[in-house]
Amino acid sequence: MTDHIDLDGYDRDLFVDDRPGVSDHVDPDPPPRLVPEIDEYDTNGDGSVDVVTVDTDDDGRADIWQYDLDGNGVIDMTGYDLNGDGRIDQKEYDHDEDGRVDVVRVDLNHDGRPELVQYDSDGDGALDRLLRDTDGDGILDRSDPIHDTSHTVPHWGPNARYGGA
Repeated sequence: MTDHIDLDGYDRDLFVDDRPGVSDHVDPDPPPRLVPEIDEYDTNGDGSVDVVTVDTDDDGRADIWQYDLDGNGVIDMTGYDLNGDGRIDQKEYDHDEDGRVDVVRVDLNHDGRPELVQYDSDGDGALDRLLRDTDGDGILDRSDPIHDTSHTVPHWGPNARYGGA
């Protein structure tokens, strides 16, 4: 059994307390930090959070916005920048504030008229109807039942309550 480790020939600066295999080397180019940056705002000065922004890709611009539209401290609308242009492309609404999305509106060309709307037609908490603008005229053309929910528009998370600004 050996009780001595010969470190001759090794660069001792690469070891912690001269122990081989334990390096104190610091990478000068660490991987990017992908922890979301979350900011809360009190836009009307009432002491409660009205808007929450989230930068999920560390580019310095918000990708997700959450709004308390009626001022009761519960988030009712969440917006997403789906294509990275800095504008909201998808809006999700929880009108009855039960923590489940009731309506999803997608407006990728930012003309104020959605190309796609999904909604819960019977109040069971599942998005079961789909409206689409199939011809690009800005008018939603038809309502189709959604049978395969794997193709529905994803959402970031449930309704939330936030603390003071």
